[in-house]
Amino acid sequence: MTLKFIRKFSEILTVILIVAALTGCATPQSPATPTVAGCRPSQVQASENGLPEIQGSMRSDGELWALLFFDKARTGEEVKIVWRITGEGEKFLVEAKQADGTSLSPAWGPQYHESSTWKRPGSEWGTGFKFPKPGCWTLTATYGTTSGEIYLDVLAAP
Repeated sequence: MTLKFIRKFSEILTVILIVAALTGCATPQSPATPTVAGCRPSQVQASENGLPEIQGSMRSDGELWALLFFDKARTGEEVKIVWRITGEGEKFLVEAKQADGTSLSPAWGPQYHESSTWKRPGSEWGTGFKFPKPGCWTLTATYGTTSGEIYLDVLAAP
């Protein structure tokens, strides 16, 4: 073997070892597994009071926020969602739907909240939902001409 061949071989081997070492250093992120392929739940963030909250996707001008009193929604379990929405109207409406057309009204509410420690714009209402089946649910909230949505991935009960 020539010296030139040995040097080339050691360079290639060094590159292979570096790539192998770097590949092993990456920490794999394990995303939440949606119940249905293509389910894209809304991004959840921590509110100032420590509960999870979601900023809604708007279908109009204005803002929509949802404060979740649960970590994961599961079928058959009642979950509480407090809503903040800007705008003006006579009625606040919220409805949940699945892509297959299944529609769900709140198990209770909406109940208007006169005061709150949650610091988001708009008027506030509380609702409860009990999802009958797992999968992607679109919750649409409307107050006057202001309308927005959040998306939840509801899991099957354990």
